[in-house]
Amino acid sequence: MAYQPVQLLTLFCICALISGVAPSALATEPDNDLTAIPLESLIDLKVTSVSKKSQLVNDAAAAVFVITQEDIRRSGVTSIPDALRMVPGLQVARIDSSKWAISARGFNGRFANKLLVLMDGRSLYTPFFLGVYWEVQDTALEDIERIEVIRGPGAALWGSNAVNGVINIITKSANDTTGGFISSGGGSYEKVFATARYSSRLSDSTSLRLYTKHLERGRFSDSSGNAANDAWEMTRGGFRLDSHPSSRDTITLQGDYYRGGINETYRIYNLNPTPPNVSDIPSNSSVSGGNLLTRWQRSLAGSDSLSLQIYYDHSERDMHVAPQKFNMVDMDLHHRAGFGRHDLIWGAGYRYSQYRTTNTPILTFDRTDVVNNLFSAFIHDEITLMPDTLLLVLGSRFEQSSVAGFDVQPTGRLIWKPDPLHTFWTAVSRAVRAKTRGEEDIHYFYRTVVPAGQPIPVTIHGNRQFKSEEVLSCEAGYRTEFANRASIDIATYYNDYRNLRVLSVPTPSVTGIDSYLVNAMRGHSYGAELAFDWTPLEWLRLQAAYSYERFAMVLDRTSTDAINKGNAEGDTPRHQFSIRSGFNLTRRLSLDLWLRGTNTIDSIDGISIPGYTTLDARLAWNPHRSLELSLVGQNLLDNRHQEFIPEYINTLPSEVVRSIYGKVTWKF
Repeated sequence: MAYQPVQLLTLFCICALISGVAPSALATEPDNDLTAIPLESLIDLKVTSVSKKSQLVNDAAAAVFVITQEDIRRSGVTSIPDALRMVPGLQVARIDSSKWAISARGFNGRFANKLLVLMDGRSLYTPFFLGVYWEVQDTALEDIERIEVIRGPGAALWGSNAVNGVINIITKSANDTTGGFISSGGGSYEKVFATARYSSRLSDSTSLRLYTKHLERGRFSDSSGNAANDAWEMTRGGFRLDSHPSSRDTITLQGDYYRGGINETYRIYNLNPTPPNVSDIPSNSSVSGGNLLTRWQRSLAGSDSLSLQIYYDHSERDMHVAPQKFNMVDMDLHHRAGFGRHDLIWGAGYRYSQYRTTNTPILTFDRTDVVNNLFSAFIHDEITLMPDTLLLVLGSRFEQSSVAGFDVQPTGRLIWKPDPLHTFWTAVSRAVRAKTRGEEDIHYFYRTVVPAGQPIPVTIHGNRQFKSEEVLSCEAGYRTEFANRASIDIATYYNDYRNLRVLSVPTPSVTGIDSYLVNAMRGHSYGAELAFDWTPLEWLRLQAAYSYERFAMVLDRTSTDAINKGNAEGDTPRHQFSIRSGFNLTRRLSLDLWLRGTNTIDSIDGISIPGYTTLDARLAWNPHRSLELSLVGQNLLDNRHQEFIPEYINTLPSEVVRSIYGKVTWKF
């Protein structure tokens, strides 16, 4: 008899339960990373992304959510994007096996341009195509300490493009990962994956961590249920060195290198005099890149501190439509000084970025070698109006870019804590999504139309008068801890957008139909987000998240771009939910279930995508305190479902499939 993935997972669960004992807290086990499961309250967690200093979530005047290492491990996710599905207010959708669309509070897409993503303070945002290539943003998941997600503008601290949110992926210090670690597995979609890491103390003050990781992921399905051309593989490795040369100083040096291949199919429009006027071209894109980062931190008197960070980032992509190379050098200095009622943090930075692209028949640029120099400074002042009760935060970032010009991005925030268990906060902020040379120089052969049987090209052109997009955001939130180890976090917002990018009124020419990028749309959005965390028993934890949002956009008379207007209003589900439950069934056995879903996406390029509900399940057994065996089923409620389609670069989308994999983890 052939078993389906759901049947296999169910059979495994039953066998494990039969061999087990009564539920009991794993806290009774000896302290070990694999068997001792900390159950932290949401508001007991600390973050650094809200104010560039360590503080409790409960003291943050922002909508913040923290994904812990334990959340990552027990969810069974195999990528950072899938871990982000836990966060309320964050939209995560799979386009195909290797591509994700991820945004905060709307405007989603493969190249979502209003979300800033960092890893250990290094920007992952790609200014060439305006967004994040999520398929290459990876590391050993076991080395991630936490992922901090700020919904709402973070530009006053982090700069342009932190319009609707900031994601900061923070890895563990080498001092905290001493010893060896090996994990490996495979399954129906996760064909092969393996991670090896070893950390050692070089001296009493210095530790070094080395890691390598390889994955091979299979193909999703097309709309007919056939295998799509979207399998991919990636290999990476890296190191991190942490040293404390003195009681006041900390030095970090870390770097990564990756290389891989990605299968995809491009839909290319042509001018054949007879149909078909479209060709589907299979392609294998090679990607590679690396980075090197160093950070020095010094503790001064009291809570004062000084830090300097410098990093270099390089990436290459052999894409069918636009081969590209990208280099970045970034330097950032900041200083914290407290005096009287003020806790002041200020800093300055410089970033040099360069990209080179090769023109193709589909996509060309007037300038294929572009350099941008970005100078920045920020100030962030937390003013205590009433000790432990009322705090005012004022700050702004100032940027001068050789491409986007000068921008000021201020914020004002107020936090009120009538008692230690209740926190109210509100904020008003301005942020910009900086324009790029590409938006000035692009010529994109987007598609063809065939009136009266004669194919005519439709081309999108850049605009030298294009301006940066901007938002004025008003937010308010409430957090509380109540009952027995339970907490709730509520955030609401209203965003007013100006100068949004759309296409101009199409103009016929002798060569076809031309449209230009223009700042011809404005509008607003509003919504609410909820996170709930409850540990009613030592062996049971429940976590839930929900988000709701609405959009309304208006075009001015220079544009009739109903497609991009519809995308802005409808590319995000109005409702999203996530419910996770973790059970410590025995001293050695744990079960985690994750139910999540969305309603229908109204419109992406005029196409509606049905909502879905799906379930992930993970069963883990620890035969020894340093060994873990786990079985994970993903997307278990249906054979396949579609989550998104590409909106600009015409690659064929695919549908997420049901899958199952097994994993072995050994620490030594």
